[in-house]
Amino acid sequence: MYMMREVYQAERGKVPEIVAAFKTLTKMFEEAGYSNRRIYVDYAGPMDTVVCQWEFDSLDQYFTMERASFVDPNAQSLIDTLNSNAVSGYKEIYEVIQ
Repeated sequence: MYMMREVYQAERGKVPEIVAAFKTLTKMFEEAGYSNRRIYVDYAGPMDTVVCQWEFDSLDQYFTMERASFVDPNAQSLIDTLNSNAVSGYKEIYEVIQ
């Protein structure tokens, strides 16, 4: 089992757009069988931070879905929303031990 976090630093005032995109993304992940999906926004620390976190069974499964999303027209608008409303972003992947 693996846990992924996508962390975005939104432009000032653009957190709602990033959150809406992540809500759409979590629906797609639900259909793919991913679990423990969560969306977080900053309370302390760097302002305008949005984190989307989920768990999945296979790295191959995740990367296959990710590659497919780059050619899916519906996913492209989601990617454009994230790119146009964020200053920066990164992914973290962890192996779930317990």
